[in-house]
Amino acid sequence: MENLRKRVQKAPEKPGIYRWLNKDGDVLYIGKAKNLRNRLKSYVQKEPDKSLGPWKLSLIKHIADLDVTVTDTELEALILETNLIKELKPKYNVLMKDDKNYVYVRISDDEYPELTVVRQMSDDKAVYFGPYLSAYNIKRTLDTLHEIFNFRACKKSIECNNKNPKTLTPCLQYQIGQCNGLCVGDISKKQYQERIEEVMRFLKGDRKPAMHALKDLMDSAAAQKKFERAAKLRDTLLYIQSLEEKQVVSDTSRENTDAIGIALQSGKVQVVVLRERGGKLIDERSIEIAGEKDLVTAVLCEFIPQYYSMQTDIPDLILIQEPIEDTGVLQEWLREMKGKRVEIRAPERGKKSKLLSLAESNATQKIAQQFAKWEAAAANIETALSDLREVLDLPDIPKRIEGYDISHLGGTETVGSMVVMKNGKPANKEYRSFTLRTVKEGEIDDYKAMKEVLRRRLKYLTKNDDTFELCTLKKKEREQWSNDKKTRLAIPKNWREEVIEVRKDTVCVATLDLRKSTNDKRLYGTLMIQDVNATHPILDKLEDILGKLEWYLQIPSNADKDMLALHGLVPSAKELPKDFSAGSTPVFHRRKTAEDASLRSTPDLLVIDGGKGQLSAVVEVLNNLKLQIPVIGLAKREEEVFLPGESFPVDLPNNSQASFLLQRLRDEAHRFSNAHREKRLAKGMIASVLDAVPGIGLKTKTQLLNKFQTVDNIKHASDAELLTVINAGQLSALRRSL
Repeated sequence: MENLRKRVQKAPEKPGIYRWLNKDGDVLYIGKAKNLRNRLKSYVQKEPDKSLGPWKLSLIKHIADLDVTVTDTELEALILETNLIKELKPKYNVLMKDDKNYVYVRISDDEYPELTVVRQMSDDKAVYFGPYLSAYNIKRTLDTLHEIFNFRACKKSIECNNKNPKTLTPCLQYQIGQCNGLCVGDISKKQYQERIEEVMRFLKGDRKPAMHALKDLMDSAAAQKKFERAAKLRDTLLYIQSLEEKQVVSDTSRENTDAIGIALQSGKVQVVVLRERGGKLIDERSIEIAGEKDLVTAVLCEFIPQYYSMQTDIPDLILIQEPIEDTGVLQEWLREMKGKRVEIRAPERGKKSKLLSLAESNATQKIAQQFAKWEAAAANIETALSDLREVLDLPDIPKRIEGYDISHLGGTETVGSMVVMKNGKPANKEYRSFTLRTVKEGEIDDYKAMKEVLRRRLKYLTKNDDTFELCTLKKKEREQWSNDKKTRLAIPKNWREEVIEVRKDTVCVATLDLRKSTNDKRLYGTLMIQDVNATHPILDKLEDILGKLEWYLQIPSNADKDMLALHGLVPSAKELPKDFSAGSTPVFHRRKTAEDASLRSTPDLLVIDGGKGQLSAVVEVLNNLKLQIPVIGLAKREEEVFLPGESFPVDLPNNSQASFLLQRLRDEAHRFSNAHREKRLAKGMIASVLDAVPGIGLKTKTQLLNKFQTVDNIKHASDAELLTVINAGQLSALRRSL
């Protein structure tokens, strides 16, 4: 919320509409304002006003972002708000069930044109004016125009205007002054059309003749002391003067137009596309452009093909700020895509120019808001990192922070995640996931899982024990060594042997009997470990010279399986090639690896998802690896921060920027580990007894395990509990299967 408050301070003090969005970018509410900044401030107060009511308080609770569109007048803001609410149907807006929110004046395309007030435009040849927000005001205006131009004719006279008017009798409207006498021949066809044209001229914006005549009527009424009539004429005159504010966001042209506004600032580019359909502005699309540009024309030439290649609704007219050289080519390309002519135009005057100016103005406002957002975020990050350094007593600002989380489904498919923040921002390319090797299926042990993840990650930062050394045996030494061995792998044609001893203080603690080939980049061999307690440093040494290659090694069953797994050696379903006469010794496989810059980088702070138990497990790993890296545990319940060896949490306020940063890191680690686990599930890499239950698919199985954790818990759950996840048919099938 603090970030939003800072951005609101830089919102424009202009009329327009605003959109509140949730953390997923969904529009929650659309509103209008005479002054956007003042209106937005009411939503982001440090202490929300309890008198706001549950509706607004609920909205404030869910807002995470905002977007604004400036307009020239309040009237435009109101029309745009109405159009967008209909289009997007936000959760917290009141949605109208019909389209009767404003009106139009319709003049039919007939020999004797008929003037009516309608709620919607139809696809006919009539001329429409509007929209007008008040049916009462426009009807009152037409009443006044009738007093000036005497344009109205009764329905009967229009329907019978091709007959001899002298045979008709005067209508009631004529007798009370609401019909100009067309029905009895008081005016001619030409005079009637001229009066309708006067009304059309007024509605098109040429209001001075009518206003002068109206002022004369008002003065005359006042002179005759008809003050009530004079007051009504004055109010109508004021309303007509307000119509001088031309509406940009809605007209009766019924054109399909896109106005592309572009703003450039400090090498950044922001594009706003205002979409006008059927003469109404129905949508605003905001696009942030990657890469730096310094010319609007350069942006247009690259943006138009990319944007419209992905659109299904291509307009008839595209408005741009400046003419571009590729206009002809782009128009031809758009014509082929749309199937009819598309015009690209850079208007200099008129209503289309104003629509384009509105798009450009909004692009400028949005890029300013984006910079405000970046500045606020940068300030928050700097504060957060400084606070972490002070509260945790770190030697320096933590530039690289790593967060860890464990995820599983009832002890199945246990995975771990490592997410990275560099200078307070997520470094997505440096995230890493771990499929656990030492935790058996059905086993729930978060401490053991966290130990494995941290050992596998941090082993890249350890220095090899200098007391261990590698020695490759020469030919005579190999022959002498092999004389004592009853069985060895055969040496097929085009293969050669290599024997490597790992020695500590000149004593051999392990021997690797390898088979190498120039045609096969994999290594095959037998690893014999004499000192099982030294498995970790032994494998570290071997990885120094063979680490990037793929291994298939026979390893006797007395080896430390967990330690082998930590180094990537897992039991292999594939045996050694028959040419090696492999025998029955178990085979372990290690995948080909590559240099990993992320794992080779030393973190300034480790953040563990969990309390003191998880933290102690990680401290044990750090001590074993003789690494001194600051580490903290973040407990979920109260968002408490624990330090190693401390019984009580650190005094870090929950609403501080440092706390928010740690929570974002923890939540990101949780999201990333769940995503990895669900990806494995989607690939069918997990099986359980639930797979055999008819009517229960992957999604339902995941929901059951998420809620009940284990199959055993599902089996003993009550019917009522299970029915919160599955239906009655699935429940019956589940009971039969379990």
